[in-house]
Amino acid sequence: MSSDAWDGIEVVDAHAHANRALVPRLLATMAAENVSAAFLVAGGVVSPMELSHTIVTEGPGRDVDADNAELLEAIEGEPSLAAFCFVNPHRAAGEADRKLVEECAGIKFAPGVHGIGHLDPRVQSYVDLAAERGLPVYSHCIGNGALSVESYARLAGRNPEVTFILGHAGRGNFDLDAAQEIRGAENVLFETSGGFDFVIKNAVETLGAERVVFGSEFPIQHPRVELTKLALAVAEADLPAVLGGNIRRVTRTRKGGST
Repeated sequence: MSSDAWDGIEVVDAHAHANRALVPRLLATMAAENVSAAFLVAGGVVSPMELSHTIVTEGPGRDVDADNAELLEAIEGEPSLAAFCFVNPHRAAGEADRKLVEECAGIKFAPGVHGIGHLDPRVQSYVDLAAERGLPVYSHCIGNGALSVESYARLAGRNPEVTFILGHAGRGNFDLDAAQEIRGAENVLFETSGGFDFVIKNAVETLGAERVVFGSEFPIQHPRVELTKLALAVAEADLPAVLGGNIRRVTRTRKGGST
């Protein structure tokens, strides 16, 4: 009987999506693939087609809120699951946002959804919340302007006390520039979902294994696909850090990693 390269290694998914209806399917998938914990972002904010269009065109985005409260309710009592608060930087952080963030394990931006640049003062207001709470910040970067990896690295440089996570291997699939763009910003980690195994291997070589984290992008991508890529791209000795150790190190939380 064959075994997987990640057998015996604690696997923590740094980036998946869910809502109330998807949580049972997510838990079943995690059990089947020996994923012990996951950090979730509220799903269904825009349709996959709309998101695809705005990513490809660097479209204007729109003012829309994720249902963070519903996700928190859906995972209550599930010690292996925790949420990143999916914020809407069309407004600066307010008291309601502060209360939500207090229940979460991190903060997530999606420039492809909202179209707000990383260096916008409203974005900084949420980064300030992350700094206060000791939480990481995640963003999916697109294009070469205000929503780009380069601008995200500049945001990280302005906030060295905060850990930032660059989602989806930079701009996705064949983006070798991303690792170079964040190389000097040592508080930025590289999350692997969507990147070619060659790009992941390059990220480990460029940044070091301690700055690379596994994410699945469930349910759009199956965890086994992403785990198989990592098994091909990452040296066996580095797998424990990449598959779970690194994201645990930067997410000090009561849940989502606690099994």
